[in-house]
Amino acid sequence: MALRKVLGLLEDGAHVTVVAPEVVADLEEQAHAERLTLERREYRPGEAAGYALVLAATDRREVNRRVFTDAEAAGIWVNVADDPELCSFHLPARVRRGPLEMAVGSGGRAPFATRRMRQLLERHLGAEWGPWAETAARFREEVRRRGLDIPQREKAFDAFFGQTVDAATLRARVPSAQDQMAWIEAAGAGRELPATPLPWEGASALVDAPRGLVSLVGAGPGCAGLLTLRGRQRLLAAQDVVYDRLAAAALPCDLPADVALHPVGKEADHHPMPQEEINALLVRLGKEGRRVVRLKGGDPDVFGRGGEEAEALAAAGIPFEIVPGVTSGVAVPAWIGVPVTHRGEAVRLTLVTAHESVKQDGPQVRWDLMGQDPHATIVGYMGVTSLPNVVDELLRSGMSPQTPAAMVQNGTTAAQRSVVSTLVELPDAVVQAGLGPPGLFVIGPTVQHADRLDWVGPLPLRRERLVVPASAQDLVEALEDAGADVVPIPRPVTPAARIVMTALPLTGCVMRSRADVEALAEERDGLEWRDGAAVWCLGSATADRARARRWPSVQELEAGASGPDLVERICARANVL
Repeated sequence: MALRKVLGLLEDGAHVTVVAPEVVADLEEQAHAERLTLERREYRPGEAAGYALVLAATDRREVNRRVFTDAEAAGIWVNVADDPELCSFHLPARVRRGPLEMAVGSGGRAPFATRRMRQLLERHLGAEWGPWAETAARFREEVRRRGLDIPQREKAFDAFFGQTVDAATLRARVPSAQDQMAWIEAAGAGRELPATPLPWEGASALVDAPRGLVSLVGAGPGCAGLLTLRGRQRLLAAQDVVYDRLAAAALPCDLPADVALHPVGKEADHHPMPQEEINALLVRLGKEGRRVVRLKGGDPDVFGRGGEEAEALAAAGIPFEIVPGVTSGVAVPAWIGVPVTHRGEAVRLTLVTAHESVKQDGPQVRWDLMGQDPHATIVGYMGVTSLPNVVDELLRSGMSPQTPAAMVQNGTTAAQRSVVSTLVELPDAVVQAGLGPPGLFVIGPTVQHADRLDWVGPLPLRRERLVVPASAQDLVEALEDAGADVVPIPRPVTPAARIVMTALPLTGCVMRSRADVEALAEERDGLEWRDGAAVWCLGSATADRARARRWPSVQELEAGASGPDLVERICARANVL
């Protein structure tokens, strides 16, 4: 909380002094850069009187009360975080787009609600509002210079707003100089002006902006580390990200907060946004001159409908590119020790959508030919519900019932589960193991290598999905080396980080300071925790604060604990459980 307030003050040009025995790394960096004064100590009674404005954000109410009392006695405005009774003023949550500012407040009574309202506005108010506000300011000056009377001015302002703002979508358009002059002249002459915005598809006539670029990016199979370097570069440069549910875990947690995030669903048998609407969204954003990333699970062109979306963009004249991703058909088998090709065993690889086995009008897949090929590997996407039909088709075509086969659920993630069996026994094995979508099956001779080449199985933390401060790079590396799926959270927590945290259940979190405890406490209620989830706290002060915040299963380590120390403790607790 202190970090957010300090950054806001610095942005407004304030000279800031931070008094604290310990601070988060981000504040320390600001001090090293000489953007603020940092004094590592306790608060001194009476010193609040020496400042023009005072904000208290400690985790000890007695200290907060002393700061409040001292400031009030000196007639200094004071705000105590999350304590309305100890405030002479309240800070609203702000959203900024260039010179345009919007504030949301609750008089200090419901800060959690104002934070979420701010997040809602951040998502829906695109970067175009900044240039729009700059243009509006110049338009106002031109209207005043023309000497229009008040009714005429209001008509011109109504035209500007009505023609450039889409109230339904909260999007803005920057009008051309020619349009602005036409509105001013019409208002001055008393002519009627349109009061409703032009259709969105007609926005290109109002926007002095180049055509956008839509990047169709493959997010990989689920493991965030399998996102390609080019894919990450495109994401960090994007203004809009349109993402599928299965691609959410690959979003960079350090994605800037002003990037507009568009979830479009897309999971097995459930498509909240039809493909035609997704295509229209991409075209619309491209026409606005936006830099857009369409983030898709796996590879865009491997059962990802990337070709359909590219066709829609090409037809609309929108520049696009395809950034291939690591496809699940190769990565997921590798994650259980199955090479999809192997000399002398499998020299062909078939990637197939298993839904083809249940089509009423006849499948496009030649199961009869695949079932007669003993030197091929068959990988089936979206294969859980269709597996019995696939097995029947292959057995009917002559494939040996004893052909090695496997099913993998949530491959390459901490939630990965799998069974290895024979072709004829695989459907029952999947039911007994309780596996469900999203799942991928592998059938062929190379599956027999799983028991010897399973390199993920021995990793001690392969089932752990942990939230860790992004600044704790030493801990992140040690946990990942031990197999953990680590979600590195920056402070302040970004909208993208919230999406990544909720993409899959968490098994715990790591906290190095009381500030970490406070930052994650604000996010805790929106997260899904697996049974037995633990909070790993470095240092007694951190652990005490976590207990005071009612975090369950607080596990305390020494303040200077290393990455290997943390890995050892997590492993020891897992063995006990």
